[in-house]
Amino acid sequence: MKNFTLFIILLVTLASCSSDDIDDVDFTYELMPISMANIPDTLTYGENSIITLDYLRPSTCHAFAGFNVIENEQEITLSILNTVVQNGSNCENLDNVTASENFEFLVEREDYYIFKIYEGIDEEGNEVYLTKEVMIQL
Repeated sequence: MKNFTLFIILLVTLASCSSDDIDDVDFTYELMPISMANIPDTLTYGENSIITLDYLRPSTCHAFAGFNVIENEQEITLSILNTVVQNGSNCENLDNVTASENFEFLVEREDYYIFKIYEGIDEEGNEVYLTKEVMIQL
């Protein structure tokens, strides 16, 4: 949660800088449902690991802004954050355009991780996650 808070503070700070080109740009942030996650079955302690996450990019006004990462001991909750331009007159809807992003992290545990990957919101308004336990090799 600290990483996400620091990320938002950084974005707000950068967005507050004045520039004639961006004065009229209004944007929001949106969590994007992940359609595919390439999570290995095992990870190696002390090594960097990459998890590839795919999501559908709905329009040309959606752009990758970063990862929302919440770590709680061995559990890592991952989602993708997009910047969405609200007043973009040149925005075009995209059909079935998949974007891929690589989440890289250092394996620091010696037992296992539980990854929770954000898949969206169900009919009842509940967040849905793909959950996978990954063992660590020493």
